[in-house]
Amino acid sequence: MWGMGPTRMFTGVTLLLLVLGACTTDTEMVAIRAVSLVPSQTPYAEDFRAWVDTVNREADGLFKIIYVGGPEAVPSYEQADALRTGVVHMVYGPTTYYLGNLPEIGVLFASDLSPMETRANGGLELLDRLHRERLGARFLARAQFLPFHLYTRERPRILPDGFPDLAGLRIRGGAVWREFITDLGAVFVNLAPSDIYTALERGTIDGVGWPVIGLTDTSWDRHLRYRIDPGVFSSDVGILFNVKKWDSLSVAVRQFLETAVIEYERDSYERFKAAAKIQGSDMEKAGMTVITLGVTGATRYRRQSVEVIWERVRAYAPDNYAELRAAFRSRR
Repeated sequence: MWGMGPTRMFTGVTLLLLVLGACTTDTEMVAIRAVSLVPSQTPYAEDFRAWVDTVNREADGLFKIIYVGGPEAVPSYEQADALRTGVVHMVYGPTTYYLGNLPEIGVLFASDLSPMETRANGGLELLDRLHRERLGARFLARAQFLPFHLYTRERPRILPDGFPDLAGLRIRGGAVWREFITDLGAVFVNLAPSDIYTALERGTIDGVGWPVIGLTDTSWDRHLRYRIDPGVFSSDVGILFNVKKWDSLSVAVRQFLETAVIEYERDSYERFKAAAKIQGSDMEKAGMTVITLGVTGATRYRRQSVEVIWERVRAYAPDNYAELRAAFRSRR
């Protein structure tokens, strides 16, 4: 995690990256080494890789982003350290991997304001400042904005007031899901995404919190037959950049990258929104049953998911709470 010091042992792959980086001279093309926190073959990382290819083509020799790989190249929980020390220069993926060191990042889950809105109102600039101060990184962009849904193996129980009761179920979610899942009566399970299919197959978990996109690619939908609507939370995919490397780039390269990430922020938002609609419809046609909560139940459900995040931010980052709440307020 981010808090680990520079004496941490790197993997063999990471050491190799460091050696390769040292071979670059000032006369060579500017090389930017990038990794993804999610596996290379996921739809999310594939979209990022396609963007990298486009940027490299349009940069026309000004610089080159070298996609090193995902966790198979640099383990997820070592990537933050690799970014901070400059072994890699760019990290793409969920920000929850460093939630413990920057609790303010939870606001991305609590807000349903689009990346474009929070860029316009100064919210992303605030997050960038906090990343610089605490993590030695720039927060360049928020990408692939999507809501999450709860999926279950069996039909979930809905209380008379329209609120779901998941008592006794074992639900897998990311770190920010813990309080919300337990509030619904379920048991929170912290499990790596790569282990979810096996857990579903063996019946050791009863549900998963996940966006629409990615469910069929992982075949989790073979075991998850019910989806609770409306969606809750908002995805937290970010693009981070090592500060020292960023400051060493020419003005031309920085301007090019800033334009490129802002375009990706907007384009990926539209692209994933459209893809989620199609994939959601396809899952329903394949047998997924959508449990749509009534107005009263849905309002409470959404509000509860948001407020547990804001309470955590208030508790762990009180100095920045008011400014963050103003920038990332939710319409829910």
